[in-house]
Amino acid sequence: MDPPDNEGRKYNGYEDNLPDNEYENLLNQWLNIACSITNGPVFISFSNKWTRQIENIIYENKIPLIQRIYWRYTFGQANKRRYAPSLRPIYWLNKDIIYDDKIRVPSDRIIKYKDKRANPLGKLPDNVWDFSRICGTFKERRSWHCTQHPEALIERIVLGHSKPEEVILDPFIGSGTTAIVCKKLNRNCIGIDVSQFYLDKIKGIING
Repeated sequence: MDPPDNEGRKYNGYEDNLPDNEYENLLNQWLNIACSITNGPVFISFSNKWTRQIENIIYENKIPLIQRIYWRYTFGQANKRRYAPSLRPIYWLNKDIIYDDKIRVPSDRIIKYKDKRANPLGKLPDNVWDFSRICGTFKERRSWHCTQHPEALIERIVLGHSKPEEVILDPFIGSGTTAIVCKKLNRNCIGIDVSQFYLDKIKGIING
């Protein structure tokens, strides 16, 4: 789940500029509902500025925190008085299900050191994931949505934590990336959004 960040972005049908306490209450509701309706893994992607609030919600509601993952992205927005932001937290919650053989990557022991003792299938990725942001010139960019995660990032989560034909719920389907990835990987996707405009656009992509 990738809820709005409450940073004043222009979403269709949603005001992304709530008072902080209202937004924190929504974060609390969203996380608790997501973790209560499934016995599977829950992933939440959020802005760094809400890390303290997310951690408090997890602690106060005794939500199992399996691992903190960080998406390190290139093409971050340049700043004149601050270092360019390039990390976004993605927390793995609720259930420690993982299918490691589906998401292994080559290790230095194989590529660099030619170590015959290394697993030839590779290793599990580190908890810092390198994927580029989706820029305006990228083929997968959908110009009608203001935020979009790369398909490769979502593919890692879907492949690593679900089986074919299982159901993936994305309660903030937004740009439709989860639905597009699920179709490619033979998963069923339920997508929810406040914007009928977004839902219609996603249906057009999936059915087209």
